[in-house]
Amino acid sequence: MTSTFGSLRNRFLLSLCAVLCLALLALVLVARFQIMPILLEDEEAFASAELDRAERALGSELNHMRRLVEDWAYWDDTYDFVRGERPEYVDSNLYEATLETLDLHMMFFLAEDNSPYWIVGYDDNGEFTSCPGMAPPCDWAASTVDLLRPQIAQGLEDASHTMMLALPELALVGLAPIHQSREEAPAAGWLAMVRPLSEPWIEQLRETTGIQMELSSATRRDGPSEALERVSPTHMSASRFIPALPDSNAIRIDALLPRQRYQASLETFRFALYWTSGVLIVTLLTVLWLLERMVLLPLRRFARYTQRLHREMIAPAMPESLAARQDEIGTLAREFRHLLDHQRKQSELLLEMSQHDPLTGVANRRLFDERFTETMSFRGSRERIAVMMIDIDHFKLYNDHYGHQAGDVCLMTLAQCMEDALKPHGYLVARTGGEEFSVLLPGTSLDVALDHARALLHAINELRLPHEVSPTGASVTVSIGVAAHQPDLTSPTDIMRAADQAMYRAKANGRNRVEACQPLAQPSPVDR
Repeated sequence: MTSTFGSLRNRFLLSLCAVLCLALLALVLVARFQIMPILLEDEEAFASAELDRAERALGSELNHMRRLVEDWAYWDDTYDFVRGERPEYVDSNLYEATLETLDLHMMFFLAEDNSPYWIVGYDDNGEFTSCPGMAPPCDWAASTVDLLRPQIAQGLEDASHTMMLALPELALVGLAPIHQSREEAPAAGWLAMVRPLSEPWIEQLRETTGIQMELSSATRRDGPSEALERVSPTHMSASRFIPALPDSNAIRIDALLPRQRYQASLETFRFALYWTSGVLIVTLLTVLWLLERMVLLPLRRFARYTQRLHREMIAPAMPESLAARQDEIGTLAREFRHLLDHQRKQSELLLEMSQHDPLTGVANRRLFDERFTETMSFRGSRERIAVMMIDIDHFKLYNDHYGHQAGDVCLMTLAQCMEDALKPHGYLVARTGGEEFSVLLPGTSLDVALDHARALLHAINELRLPHEVSPTGASVTVSIGVAAHQPDLTSPTDIMRAADQAMYRAKANGRNRVEACQPLAQPSPVDR
């Protein structure tokens, strides 16, 4: 019986559940790493746009200040006043009602030499003052005047300017050179107007823009000029730094903004996510049901049939419900018996291939050992049997120099040469290592085996396969060790060990030679 987890139905169910979990996880990851960043980026763009609107509102007020200061600075009476020609200018123009009408905190005039000429405004106690220069009681204006005079002294362009003050209080400043309206002459001085950013004015700005904002003085800092903090699921705080005087300070706009767009987009995405998850679950359940009806049930019938084939000696008839199907399962069922026949033929072919080396086509070690053991089992043949061990000299150098493909060609060429020289005599040539070959010579004495080894060595040398990097010679050579059955060499293992020792003696004595192993006496090298 099929185990619970071995059942294809249960495995498909577990697999589909795993797919469902992965799909849901993918949706969550997409939401977390794709959708949410987009929503947050859109929210940041919205916050930046709202700050832009607030900054444009401030810019609009600065433009109003520019027009106001230009009207006064390009007035002939103002020009004559700073030149000392209209003393009545103060009484007729510079009185408290003027500042209230213009919503100004202070006005001051600079002479042509950039010295304070007249100052009018409200002191720290809110008292209206008007006096020449910065003599008391107008010394309260020194900090603002001293902040703006260097701007003019540094070569301020001869045109109207606006700027913002962060200290000593938040304010808008309009600054313009004083000129005659109908004559082209150098400026007689400068006129400055200061409008404080008071709480009533900021409240009016909130009503105009619809943005809950606060303005404050801050120290100018490096890095991003904007910051965004999500203080709750429904609101976020956005801030921006606007350059102001003095240069080390700035005016900070803090806006409390709703997160309605983000929440609406998030709800929409969640709704889509829930529907997608539901559709995915229904789809997977439908797929599972169809899989059971169309695939799993026929496969279980086919599995029971194959189990009967395994148990019964006579193959039972194929179930008609399977053989009559016109789909892939029916085709599989009808061809199954043909495949069994084909498998038997393939097994026979594989057995044949398992006994031969796939590269050279000669026998492999498995077949060599089997034939050697079989030959030694016959009493009459056991006493006359010899073997050769053949190793290609410096084959690693050959491979490194000519490449492994050339090395394969070399192996095939030498194997064919050995087959041509030894197979006609009934000898078995086998590849028993990477560059190592063994030859089984049944019914052969040591002397005859040595003659065949010399002839093989000569035939390989006659091939003259180039081997430029061989220390032995200019062509491919081999070292051959020969051993035969002796009173103290009676097993295949002993004979092969003796042949191997003879082969290594051939290598030690200069390679490209034949060496024989004579256990009963001291071995002597045999030249080519």
